[in-house]
Amino acid sequence: MRSLHRLAVEHSLLLIAVSGLSYAQLLSIALPERTRLLEDQRLDLVIEARNVTGGALSVSANGVDLTRLFSGPRAVDLDCDATPDAVWRADLVSFKTPGWVRLEATLATARGTLRDVRDILVQPFPRLAASRNVILYIGDGMTEAWRDAGRIVSRSVETAPGVPGLRQGFYDRLLEMDRMPVAGAVMHHSLDRLIPDSAPTATALATGNKTFDGGLSVFPDGTDCAFGAAATAETLPYALDNPRIETLAEYLKRRFGYRIGIVTTASVADATPAAFAAHTGDRDTAFEIVRQYLENPFLDGQPAPDVLMGGGGESFEPAVRADKRDMWAEFAARGYKIVKTATELRGVRAGDRRVLGIFKTAQTTVHASGVRPASTAHMNVAYDKLRLLRPGSEPLPSFGGWEDQPFLDLMTQKAIEVLAGPDGKQPFFLMVEAASIDKQSHSNHFAGAAWDVIEFDKAVGVGRSWAAARTPRDTLLVATADHGQPVVIIGVAEIPDSDYFDRTSNLRMSVTSPIGTHSTTIYKDVGANVRAMIPYGSMGGGRTGPPGEIYVNPYAGFGFPNYVDADGDGYPENRDTYGKGLVRLAVGFRTGNHTYETLPLSAEGPGALLFTGYFDQTEVPLKIAAALATDTSDLDAAVDKLIYTGWFPRTPGK
Repeated sequence: MRSLHRLAVEHSLLLIAVSGLSYAQLLSIALPERTRLLEDQRLDLVIEARNVTGGALSVSANGVDLTRLFSGPRAVDLDCDATPDAVWRADLVSFKTPGWVRLEATLATARGTLRDVRDILVQPFPRLAASRNVILYIGDGMTEAWRDAGRIVSRSVETAPGVPGLRQGFYDRLLEMDRMPVAGAVMHHSLDRLIPDSAPTATALATGNKTFDGGLSVFPDGTDCAFGAAATAETLPYALDNPRIETLAEYLKRRFGYRIGIVTTASVADATPAAFAAHTGDRDTAFEIVRQYLENPFLDGQPAPDVLMGGGGESFEPAVRADKRDMWAEFAARGYKIVKTATELRGVRAGDRRVLGIFKTAQTTVHASGVRPASTAHMNVAYDKLRLLRPGSEPLPSFGGWEDQPFLDLMTQKAIEVLAGPDGKQPFFLMVEAASIDKQSHSNHFAGAAWDVIEFDKAVGVGRSWAAARTPRDTLLVATADHGQPVVIIGVAEIPDSDYFDRTSNLRMSVTSPIGTHSTTIYKDVGANVRAMIPYGSMGGGRTGPPGEIYVNPYAGFGFPNYVDADGDGYPENRDTYGKGLVRLAVGFRTGNHTYETLPLSAEGPGALLFTGYFDQTEVPLKIAAALATDTSDLDAAVDKLIYTGWFPRTPGK
């Protein structure tokens, strides 16, 4: 059962003891303690009264009466405890005066007066300093170690015959992300978890505020217990009654006419893309997420994304959707050009007003819950789209008839062209997600994840090249991650292809402990892909049978990998090529789920210097907003001085 997510802030609660009764009355404003907003950023205000059926409500902001904005009371069972409760609600409220706002609610009842307060910090955003674009890149699960892995694999290939790009400890060229001039470090706990999932972390990046695990651009409220761990058609209203908060993308479109792009290699209804233009207490409500893309509550029911690309076509199918709506037809009727292959995507032009690109659809039915499909079609990973052979311990790909899928760099290129318009002058906000760094990490598939880091970086390169060609510089680029996924770089391993790709020779290993029996299957690629049950470097030494006799201790492997990119496409082939390509990166995995570590961030363009230092994830959209609303010429000049002053030290590879 999902926790109630109710924040008991001592200074803001007033409990009234009632003689002869076993419960107390409580009034609460359903907002987190540290709510932060932009000037005129909208949100829903919900006042919850526990063990109260009514009374005279008064709500004020810095002494200004807001009571008239609220409807209610509505009888609601808060906390699922069967006691009488009441809720008042005011939708799409905003505060137009920057600074601290004290929101105060009082409720006069027959037993006394209840009170609650929240102090909200409102950041100024009176106007655009200039017409600027934003491209926010999110490598889902891309910790620094995954970014390192992508760099080592892609930048260790030969840059000239016989000359590896990684030698004597230096790179000839770093990743596109590495070449961005400003770096920061990002903390990312969620409202209720030390280690969060993608929904609250994407919400933090989209809105500047924290929420609970599973929540998408909403705050917790007292009815979350009603849908528990997962919503159903019957409990969906409780997942949709959470206080909503406007995302930065929606805000820019509503106030300043920005266009919105959402590009992902996951289903378009997955948590990260959904957080930027949908609002629900349950990330799995895919049908509702797709509906809100088309009928956005913060944009008067108009579409939010002008460009929407990824997988997940099953959530558009009338035969799959519980409401039987044909979302393909409805998107087309709203002016979307629908493309379903890489070939069709190449035909998209800057003059296309809106584009819906769905590049994989599952053959499925409605899930028993009634709120999502029974299965979800994420796009295939870069490694498989390249038709590279998977290591023996990783699964072979399944395209399901969707062989012509685009790479993320093409998706990014076309999204930018459409969003900027034929003259390139239309301001836009674009979010680009590489989703399967995370999804492949869950199952400890190194090749599937590492090559997705490379694909992600090539998409970053598309944005950097486009922005660099513009005069004046008007595009801020930020590349970061949403949360952690565990991988440890432990050395190199020289493994012949016959062992690395072997799927038939394996060893089943079991360990019995006080909490049960743990089992794993070990393949001959174990020297490069060391998983949780196999201690690093502990096998061999008299052990016989596969894979023990071919196991290589990564710590004993000196030198660097020798990957080969024979066709020059930027993706190493990961196989023996003329006797090279056998020394591969060795990594270790310890879990199959998210971990916590500070996340990397790189920034470039106007206002990039705002992103230096160590800060919370919620500050990313607030810093983006500051870069858009402020003259950052002094900051930008400082970055230019750092880059272009010849005698300042230069990082090799940049």
